[in-house]
Amino acid sequence: MPYLKQDTARLQTDLQALLAQQASLNAQLATHEQAVTAAQAQRTGAQNGVAQAQARIPPLQAAAAAADAQVAEVEQDLLDAAEPPAGIPPASWRARLTALRKKLVLAKTAATAAHAKVTEAQQGVAQVQTQVQAAENQIAVAAGAVQATQTAIASLQTRQRDLEQRLAELDRWEADIARDPLIRPALEQTAADISAQVASLEDAHLAARFELEDAEALLANLTTRRDQLVVRLNAINQELPGAQAAQATAQQALANAEAEITTHLQDGP
Repeated sequence: MPYLKQDTARLQTDLQALLAQQASLNAQLATHEQAVTAAQAQRTGAQNGVAQAQARIPPLQAAAAAADAQVAEVEQDLLDAAEPPAGIPPASWRARLTALRKKLVLAKTAATAAHAKVTEAQQGVAQVQTQVQAAENQIAVAAGAVQATQTAIASLQTRQRDLEQRLAELDRWEADIARDPLIRPALEQTAADISAQVASLEDAHLAARFELEDAEALLANLTTRRDQLVVRLNAINQELPGAQAAQATAQQALANAEAEITTHLQDGP
């Protein structure tokens, strides 16, 4: 029958289009899965960086505490030396006060430098934690895209099974119609089945189109969000070398200051 042949051709065209959409979605799924893997690797690297940065803090805090203790000790020495002890010449007492005041200045400078190192290390931890959060966001977006793509593929696979079943039914109906001798009750039943199946097929096709459009819209939104986060992450990565260079410069300046302080301490008042 021309109608059945036309319907068969239409269903075969729909099936080919559906298979092409599946191939495109499978390619997108592979891309999104790779994005998840890459973001997870970035997160792991950033988490390792956080651990390393955090490990630097306790020794620096201990050094800062020791520097504070040194300041407190010198301040106590100054308090104890506020009045000249008996039997000590005034000139010697004043010289000792001068030496203690100089020592206090150096001790406070060393304490300030030590606390600056602690602050710098804490800021470094915060920077790397920002990278971890950015990677987490990127993972969430990519994982959402994976899930949406998988849902769209599952919907297409369901539609594919329906189309293949429908094509098989059309083949059976054509065989029943072409059978010799003709069996009228069988033909009437086939005609009724054809009418019911055509209506069901149109409804299912329309519903599947709406579902696919919704899935594609969701996937497009998730992809846009992922691209936005990638741009932000790239901007952070571009700024990171400058921040690291500034950090290295500050560390070198602190090291030079410490060396100068140490030299002053060794040279004495």
